[in-house]
Amino acid sequence: MIKWWIVPLAAAGVLFAYEDVSFSARTLGLGGVQAVLSGDVMASPANPALSARLTRSQVTLSGAPYQSRFYWTAGFSQPVKSLGNIGGTLLYYPDADVSRNETDLRLFWAIPLGQYFNFGAAIGNHSSYYYGAYLLSRPGNQAYLDRTEVGSFFSLGLLCSTPKGFNFGVALRDAGVNFSFTAPSTVNAGFGWGSEFKSTPLLSSALLAVEGRFITDGNIQFSLGAEGFLFDEILGLRAGMNYDQEGISPALGASLRTHRIEKTDFELHYGLSLISNQDSALTLHQISLNVLFGDARKAVKDSILAAQAERARRLREQALARERDRLREELDQIKKERAALERERSDIERLRREALEEVGRIPGLGIVDTDSLINITLTDQALRFDEGSAQIPFPEGYRVLARIGEFLANYPGKVLRIEVHTDNVPLAEEFGETYKDNQALSEARAEVVRSYFINVEGIRASLITAKGLGSKEPVADNETEEGRAQNRRIVILIRK
Repeated sequence: MIKWWIVPLAAAGVLFAYEDVSFSARTLGLGGVQAVLSGDVMASPANPALSARLTRSQVTLSGAPYQSRFYWTAGFSQPVKSLGNIGGTLLYYPDADVSRNETDLRLFWAIPLGQYFNFGAAIGNHSSYYYGAYLLSRPGNQAYLDRTEVGSFFSLGLLCSTPKGFNFGVALRDAGVNFSFTAPSTVNAGFGWGSEFKSTPLLSSALLAVEGRFITDGNIQFSLGAEGFLFDEILGLRAGMNYDQEGISPALGASLRTHRIEKTDFELHYGLSLISNQDSALTLHQISLNVLFGDARKAVKDSILAAQAERARRLREQALARERDRLREELDQIKKERAALERERSDIERLRREALEEVGRIPGLGIVDTDSLINITLTDQALRFDEGSAQIPFPEGYRVLARIGEFLANYPGKVLRIEVHTDNVPLAEEFGETYKDNQALSEARAEVVRSYFINVEGIRASLITAKGLGSKEPVADNETEEGRAQNRRIVILIRK
């Protein structure tokens, strides 16, 4: 966009012997309003802060004929990421009359200080001194040639702009020798305004600028310039004037340029100035060629990409932060649930121990508790079936099984196995019609106990099995009554 590089500004840069022709022809056509364009690398001698606005690499060649001699200048500027712009300019003038050359070299560094401020500095060296080019010093810094001496010099510049297209700049240059103020120094200050006209088919953009140059020896000069570009920034026309103690010097100029923006662009500028003083007049012509490399929007694209990347990074960090917070919350919840489970397990273990102790108080009941199995054995003393009967004794038998049911409630979902054993004494004949032998009797008793736990205590049928073993697995000698009493037993196995 043109607002990025049309900077109406009056500011002084580093002075050297041929100040006017050291700038581009565009400057000449604006009446000597120096550094009016930050898009032109030759603006850097007037105010080194201007080049911070350049978005592309640029090379400039400029020439002006005068009295059978030819003055020419060259300049370059290179944007450096995060550092602004660096570059330089060179003036060369072959002096055939005295067989010597005039050269002037300067280097600059322009630094952006945010969106609306730029700072720049430059140093340079002038190789010799020449009085004969006095007339060439107008419009611009006329009468300066006799103030320039061989040696080094520097300049400092500041540029301030606003979103509305208004710009202000100021610069200080030392015209002394080897960075001293032995010769008069100059302060340039300028103000301007530039804008685009997207709704106007003919006029694309325009600028107005005014400049004042104040020299420490009391000399004051003023320049005024105006410019407009037509046909989508292709054709430019300009006019200006310079006023000083010698009089008014009018100037005209024109430009042709490509407008590809994203590719290499070329700009051809022509400037014409009628320079007059008390004794004579001179028409000065100057031509400049600018070559701008690369994509003018690259910095904006890079900025957009960087902003997108930064936004994506922030979103990723926010997502990661949210995920970390979620995981922390889940971990805290897991810890709480684990602690609750531990408390619950502890409570369950306590209740189981208490239940185990409680059921263990039943006379004739024995308990063996291992890591994987609980073995509850009920002898005749705890629960004794009537001889030849598979009916649970009422009410004592039901009371014992109910207490065992309360104990089993502490092991929900556990697999149970019921085994019923008898002694080896054959069944009396009177019971033979109901049960064939002790084996059949034990199986009936086992199924009765299983049915009780299913129907009364509510244990799922799939979790409980029952088996009658008869007299197959005695634990004592069946030859004595005491041994037979031990063999008549009910065993309940609980798998943990």
